[in-house]
Amino acid sequence: MNVICEVAAPFIANSAVEGRPVARPFQAHAEECLKCQARHAAMTRTARELAAMSNETFTAPLDLEWRVMSALEGDLAVASSWRTPVAVTAAVLSMAAAVLIWRLRPRTQS
Repeated sequence: MNVICEVAAPFIANSAVEGRPVARPFQAHAEECLKCQARHAAMTRTARELAAMSNETFTAPLDLEWRVMSALEGDLAVASSWRTPVAVTAAVLSMAAAVLIWRLRPRTQS
């Protein structure tokens, strides 16, 4: 792939997605270059397939956020081995706090 192909690539991709002719400065190159023609054809096919899928709706799995956060590395990562213990601990602490608040609530005398 030569330098002209590299420079023309985004313009060729945009023309395929938008269904317009390739930008004038790169039109002659795109007509002669087999690699750029192949790129244009692939992008046109992809744009068509995505347009056909645009009316479909998908619902994300309920645990998607947890799975993504568990798959991360670094500061945001949550170890997958912590899933159950953390969930159980949070549930137990929440119940204990609720019982404690209920027991310590001010009572009105009738």
